[in-house]
Amino acid sequence: MITKQDLNRLEPFLYELPADKRQGMRVPARIYADERLLEMALGDRSVEQLANTATLPGVVKYALAMPDVHEGYGFPIGGVAATRLPEGIISPGGVGYDINCGVRLLTTTIEVEALRPHMEKLMNTLFTNVASGVGASGSLRLSEGELRALLEKGSAWAVSRGYGDKEDCEHTEDGGCM
Repeated sequence: MITKQDLNRLEPFLYELPADKRQGMRVPARIYADERLLEMALGDRSVEQLANTATLPGVVKYALAMPDVHEGYGFPIGGVAATRLPEGIISPGGVGYDINCGVRLLTTTIEVEALRPHMEKLMNTLFTNVASGVGASGSLRLSEGELRALLEKGSAWAVSRGYGDKEDCEHTEDGGCM
């Protein structure tokens, strides 16, 4: 069991579990939290799960826990990890699939070198067009009936309105339905 004594305080709101504290950790685990949030994270399995995340194949630099971290299903909710090919993994389950929080995994035939010069513009365009955060708003406004139809029909509803392709439905868990 990981305790506060296992952690190094790097900054007032940043703690680190060194990689040598747990067998198999490939990178250190870092936790962004104040004292109260850290105690909460140590009180459930969040920090243990973060240490497990630090053992993933291909994980790079750090396994991170954001201030909202809490126990998940193997990977802590509020956990962040980047992995690098060829040994790295892709784990959409690391972001709370239990509440269908809208995480999408997309594939493309665009080679990374062709995309790299356009990355900043792509990220800015996504940020502008995809609502995120509490109380976020976007250009799409739905009536109560439309929202109900979206929840019931999922990806098929979005495709029928031009927000995707039929193939998207084939790669969406439960058809995107709630």
